[in-house]
Amino acid sequence: MAIARPLSQTLGTPRSVQGISFNAGTDLYFGLDDRLSLCVIPDDQTIHGVPCARGLVHFHPSGEVAQTTLARDLEVRSIRFCRGTVLSWNEDGTVAAHLCEDHVIGSVTVPRGASVRITEDGAIESWSRRLVGEEIIAGVPCQAGSVVTRYGDGRPERLTAASDVLVDGLVALGGSDVEFHRNGRLSRVTLADAAERAGVRFDAGTTLVYREDGTLSLAHLADELTIAGITYPAGTYLQFDEQQALASHATITWSVLPGAQG
Repeated sequence: MAIARPLSQTLGTPRSVQGISFNAGTDLYFGLDDRLSLCVIPDDQTIHGVPCARGLVHFHPSGEVAQTTLARDLEVRSIRFCRGTVLSWNEDGTVAAHLCEDHVIGSVTVPRGASVRITEDGAIESWSRRLVGEEIIAGVPCQAGSVVTRYGDGRPERLTAASDVLVDGLVALGGSDVEFHRNGRLSRVTLADAAERAGVRFDAGTTLVYREDGTLSLAHLADELTIAGITYPAGTYLQFDEQQALASHATITWSVLPGAQG
């Protein structure tokens, strides 16, 4: 009779698994493909050249380290990360790092506590951090506790407004996300006040999405809206072409199956 291998086990004695020597007391976890998925190591250990701190280590299906906390400083892609940094090797080729101290990468200073994505050539793709208190960034008062995401050059990509604020001629709704394209133009905003764009007056609560050239691409309606004699219900997505003419629409509705009620 075949006995299925358990998906997790704790080593009673030292053992080599997939070419990695583990000490006694290591907890091993396997995926359904029988490959090592993660482990909890009782002591600092170097695995495939990566100095891993005691605790969780995640693995890719190939067996390479996917995520770990550094047990000592390590240089990756010409950037020296300090002990205590959480490093992740992503399947898209980027490396993500949650920093335990300020880092200067290229010409950008990334603060302690930020999470940064590094491209294959060692440049910053983007980085983000959670705000301790309210801050003003790019003229927008940002909500305490929210996450601010920036492009590699430091310009903001996504912010959460702490209160209603004027952004690029529109009043953004406090508590909503404001997004920007890489060129600095507004990408996404939820209206606090009614506003007219592309010849249409949109009510407060509507979310507008813009292209990089500043033309309106999409509107998600907060209330029903009548355009050229046609009424679109709240929740409708209006798609605009590059000339900002209404091109299509879609309405998503929700219903509860009879068997799910009660």
